[in-house]
Amino acid sequence: MRKEKALVTLLRHLADLLADESSRNPEFASRLANLLVELPGAHAAKLKLATPRDRETLPDVYAEWNARGEAEFCLWLRDQPLPVLRAVIRAQDLDPTRRTVKWKEPDKLADFVTESIRSRLARGSAFIDRGQNK
Repeated sequence: MRKEKALVTLLRHLADLLADESSRNPEFASRLANLLVELPGAHAAKLKLATPRDRETLPDVYAEWNARGEAEFCLWLRDQPLPVLRAVIRAQDLDPTRRTVKWKEPDKLADFVTESIRSRLARGSAFIDRGQNK
């Protein structure tokens, strides 16, 4: 089991390295895309690697909470698009049980994020910004 975890970790780091290099080097990105097209299965060409740049564009929900206050934060969060809400949930690891995966309503996801942030802030600073330290 340990060897499998080490292999998974190694492959994740390799994928992050490939994504990082492809974001900086367009020639490398096109060569990598051509290589992935040759993989068996139709979905291989549609794979999108998460890059650190994607995480940088996400809003800092804790800074927004502090700047806006709880009520205005909830209203601001409801104005965010569904993909941003899902990305915030993933980046901050707010839903480890993945119960929100099938939710389609942005208001419901915004309420979930608000409640999760409120809960973390009530527990203390050890639980804040968990997703950024990965």
